[in-house]
Amino acid sequence: MSANGEGCILMEEMDNQVATLQELARKKKTGSRQGGPSKRTSLDRAPSERKVPHTLAVTSGKGGVGKTLVTVNLAIQYARQGFKVLIIDADMGLANIDVVLRLSPKHTIQDVLIGEMTLDEVAVPGPFGITVLPAASGVAELSTLTEQQKLSLMDHIDNWNAEFDVVLVDTGAGISSNVRFFVLAVERIMVVATPDPASIADAYALMKVMFNTHRVTQFDLVVNQVRTASEAKEVYRRISSVAATHLNIGLTFAGYIPYDPLLAQSVRNGEQVSERFPEAPASQSFKELSESINRLWQRQRHDDGRMVFFWRRLLNEGRRQQ
Repeated sequence: MSANGEGCILMEEMDNQVATLQELARKKKTGSRQGGPSKRTSLDRAPSERKVPHTLAVTSGKGGVGKTLVTVNLAIQYARQGFKVLIIDADMGLANIDVVLRLSPKHTIQDVLIGEMTLDEVAVPGPFGITVLPAASGVAELSTLTEQQKLSLMDHIDNWNAEFDVVLVDTGAGISSNVRFFVLAVERIMVVATPDPASIADAYALMKVMFNTHRVTQFDLVVNQVRTASEAKEVYRRISSVAATHLNIGLTFAGYIPYDPLLAQSVRNGEQVSERFPEAPASQSFKELSESINRLWQRQRHDDGRMVFFWRRLLNEGRRQQ
């Protein structure tokens, strides 16, 4: 398919999303008038005082870079700090958060989409009080959700996740419609890459698509599987320099995860390094990463922290096209 053809498809998807979002936004506005304004929140307040979560999508340009392990270990670090954490497995059709955490969910997001279950009924408890919203694996139709399905699911989540302090969205890899949708639904977008040239190229490609299609101008980068801090900084330098020159976007260096034999051992044993070896170099890096993202959240100005940023951004894009 030509670049022009791909661009037309992306724009058509965006137009469909805008039309549905406008109706959902009108319903939300009416509901907020009836129920009163949302409370503002911040991670610097005591967990018991917070009602509105901070949100982060963990994504990647290609598979095999450790995206899900980053999500899970980051969740454990936040849970250790006393925050209520929700992981949304948004890798529709190829979900594996439940496998990584050794969970056995009886129901998944698919049951919510067909109207048989609520989110409360689907959610399962994980370690350290983490809550997981599992997705199904091996279900082809989930990899290509319709716009109405995605927006309906987001509406459910937006109205349900207020009990959490932190919501981490583990997306699929690549630039599919599902990935772009969930990436756009959050406050911050964290891209996971490794020093592998293919990973670097695909990370840049992901940011390029998000910028060209949705005008996303800010990303956070975590570099996984590095031998030294300087190697991680070099990966960041390579991606950020190209992104700044050709896309005019900002890329924040959120942190890095070193190669750690204890991490590899934990994976082989079906465990998480942050849980099994909390003092390991990788665990300490995950802790530093959680603190780095926390600081980025605190610096970012936003309305209420809920997963409505996608709605607002697409509505703004729709207005620019009119």
